[in-house]
Amino acid sequence: MTAADALEPGATLGHYRLVALLGRGAMGGVWDVEAPDGRRYALKSPASGMGDDVRVTRRFAREANALRLVEHPNLVAAIDVFVVAGSLYLVMERVTGPTLAAALEHGAFAPRRALVLTRQLLLGLGHAHAQGLVHRDLKPDNVMLVDMGGWERAKIVDWGLVKLIGDAEAAMGGGKLTRTGTVSGTPQYMSPEQALGRVVDGRADLYAVGVMLFEMLVGRPPFIADDPVGLMRMHVKVPAPRLDEVLPPGTPWCTRELVDLVDGALMKTLEYRFRSAEHMIAALDAGFRSIDHLD
Repeated sequence: MTAADALEPGATLGHYRLVALLGRGAMGGVWDVEAPDGRRYALKSPASGMGDDVRVTRRFAREANALRLVEHPNLVAAIDVFVVAGSLYLVMERVTGPTLAAALEHGAFAPRRALVLTRQLLLGLGHAHAQGLVHRDLKPDNVMLVDMGGWERAKIVDWGLVKLIGDAEAAMGGGKLTRTGTVSGTPQYMSPEQALGRVVDGRADLYAVGVMLFEMLVGRPPFIADDPVGLMRMHVKVPAPRLDEVLPPGTPWCTRELVDLVDGALMKTLEYRFRSAEHMIAALDAGFRSIDHLD
């Protein structure tokens, strides 16, 4: 039995007191915890039976080390990492608020809100990519919307599938956890190269941002299918619908600049997609300017 099997509210793990379970997934759970100084954090624990799995432990370690490389208001921050009874635990900034997925349950966003949130995601990704980190599993469930008192801040969470490239990979001793030809990610937001099991870089994250932007503006993702394989096939082979094809005719904010922004993010061919988060931000800002005259 691992330490994760005995977790319950009120217990102490490392230096932290467990307050409440925030959520649980196949790979583990996330707890609301309190530090000795009273500050609250989120603690990520391995699922029961996973504590002795070397690959799970290595993913936890890689996520923790990756988050230590970045410090940005739109990225969740790593606070601490420790081992108890052979299981690795990751302590992170505690982020409160709904997920983007929960917000989207109420339908499409006003275009300015969609663009503001997308710009924040791109700023965070630009910083992460510059440090050699590729998220690989961007989706609305992994974006938290934090109420900042009159405005909301998007924060990217759950870096469990992070890919390290360049200096970041070398600094952590290299070693791949996912073999070429292995599909990783969430089919609804998966780039064509991910669906094909090919090597990915930051442009895979930008594709996922394009899918989320489409969903924020339209109220649904660009591709819908009954099974994951069908979704991946559509991402690989089916051209993404254009905004001006799916929105009601005459939608005043559906400008050429916004159509080009979404099209550019959802290009199948890497060479035609935005080269970096900074290039996509430039196109997004052009989209902002194109709707400035609207109420």
